[in-house]
Amino acid sequence: MGNLKEIRTRISSVTSTRKITSAMKMVSASKFKKAQDVLIKYKPFYDHYRSSLEFVIANNGNCNNKYCEIRKDISNIGLVVISSNGSMCGSFNQNVIKKTAEAHYQLSIKYPKAKIHIFCIGKKATDILSKKGLEVKPLSSAAVDKPNILLTKKIFEELSELFLKRDLDMVEFVFNSFKNAAVQIQTISGFLPYALETKDNSSNADIIIEPNPEIFIQKTLPKFLLYKIHAAILESTTAEHGARMTAMHQATDNATDLLKDLTLQYNKERQAAITKEILEIVSGANALKG
Repeated sequence: MGNLKEIRTRISSVTSTRKITSAMKMVSASKFKKAQDVLIKYKPFYDHYRSSLEFVIANNGNCNNKYCEIRKDISNIGLVVISSNGSMCGSFNQNVIKKTAEAHYQLSIKYPKAKIHIFCIGKKATDILSKKGLEVKPLSSAAVDKPNILLTKKIFEELSELFLKRDLDMVEFVFNSFKNAAVQIQTISGFLPYALETKDNSSNADIIIEPNPEIFIQKTLPKFLLYKIHAAILESTTAEHGARMTAMHQATDNATDLLKDLTLQYNKERQAAITKEILEIVSGANALKG
């Protein structure tokens, strides 16, 4: 009977766990839908803004802007990692940490004399990298929970100030790009100095820009860099909710399977106990007769 009690306790525990994971799956699904809707609405605006800026720069022939300055001596590199603040999202954070290690190694090989500074947007990357003994500077973690352009602006201002003051000569981002609810693509994206992302924007079009292309670039480039950070945060946030929804769905399915196995085991043990008791009664009755 002790074994039956133990199985009943496990069944009760697994049932409670299944209720929790099922509830978390539904919450994550709701957050995922909202984040995905925001990302879908934001991407056309961002892509159009980027293509317009790149078109003007390509037709202008150059980009004489402080954000485009490529420095000969790279002494300090900023590596910005976007992770989540919460856990229970599968390998979401571990994958971006692995990609960060890969980016760190590639940069250290390419620029052996440069010091690499790690900045983290999201508490999980800060905790994991700090435990590995690395010096980490946290940026606004609230930007991951509820993406807001004002919070993103603070991050942009901090990074751009470090670049313009020459405290950083180069900045790269590492984050999870959203593909679908089950798949995230770990991405390394250059941020500063700015460079054209596509090389086929030049044309012989006779465009008129008032007052001139240089002022247009001067006004639009800082905003584009701000929007680029915001796009990366939105991608990462959507990917996080998708990963958590998938992880909770799998956990719920695993709990259901385990519950079936435990129920079957309980019924077998219970039937065996009943059979044993019947045999004992019959044996006792036969002994009295004999």
